[in-house]
Amino acid sequence: MRELKKITFLLGEFALQTPAQQILDRFLLGYPRDGGWRKFAGTKFFVAASRSIGDAELTRRVRDFGLARVTDEQGYIQDSDAVVIIPSGSGAKPLPDNLVRFLIAARGKVDACFIYGALGHSPDVAHDMKGAAIAAQMGLLSGTWVPVAARLPQVDVPAGAQLAEALVVVQGPKSEAELHGLDLVLALAERRRGGEVGIESVRTLAGGEVWREGEKRTWSWPLLAAALSRSNSPQGDALKDARTQDLAGLGLVQKLAREPRGISLQHKDGLRSTVLVLDGVVADINFAVQLRSGEVISAQVLRSPAPAENHYTRLVAVIDDFFRTGKAPWPASRGVLLSDLLARVSGIQH
Repeated sequence: MRELKKITFLLGEFALQTPAQQILDRFLLGYPRDGGWRKFAGTKFFVAASRSIGDAELTRRVRDFGLARVTDEQGYIQDSDAVVIIPSGSGAKPLPDNLVRFLIAARGKVDACFIYGALGHSPDVAHDMKGAAIAAQMGLLSGTWVPVAARLPQVDVPAGAQLAEALVVVQGPKSEAELHGLDLVLALAERRRGGEVGIESVRTLAGGEVWREGEKRTWSWPLLAAALSRSNSPQGDALKDARTQDLAGLGLVQKLAREPRGISLQHKDGLRSTVLVLDGVVADINFAVQLRSGEVISAQVLRSPAPAENHYTRLVAVIDDFFRTGKAPWPASRGVLLSDLLARVSGIQH
């Protein structure tokens, strides 16, 4: 295990209830792990924020928790054991160009770097960063909290499984929901036999087209029903009188969904995967996958309520282990593919 003496945070902004605040605070204050409290004793933390919406909050962390604020480019990366880069907002926005330059300039100076969200705002940038990391023998990891969050039940695609179809249900504003949904579906699909082999085609769906494509079997209604069955936040009548309802079986999904949209992926090995953004149907993230044997595996991704949002705790544990061991829990190629898909989806939507 490598000792971490200095970690630098490069932030697109700092504001409460953002990934930047949730992740930084867990490094500064510690986080619960393995029945105890994990602290970074002896580690010095530095931060540079392009925009500081919550400037008073960041100043308080500088004053109370030993956080050092830096402003010069050299100070961002010099002698850091690890760097954490977090874009503005939810992580769905592109990395500011200056942060990309800092990462590439860090060649030979930083052992490991974690980027929240996609690896870059375009496939070219993502490839450049991956290449720079390989050339410098710098560990590189990117992603969100969604794939590593606890699940109910705690299940996963069996390693090496023959996977036929995967479906993810998310909610939220454009870009953020797509980021979460694609990050999860790629993590699920990556575990199949042979791993990820690439995406053959990408389609975006909107409004009534979502349901028409379901009827055409572009995506599976039975898988959607399996995913929704794991939700503990069904909307509609359940909010009025706590009744239980088969949302899919009763045809309520189409009635409840507000401006539904989706992403349909055809993988090069024949796997179909779908992200459905269904605001108004459920208020949590759920998934279902079908193996070629016919077995269906489904679960809810546990998202803790604000303000604590403890689902970030498991992500920080992953980052912590990555920084100390130098071993990435998933390949950087997932971040490159995620960047590619987000760029393609954005281009299709525009």
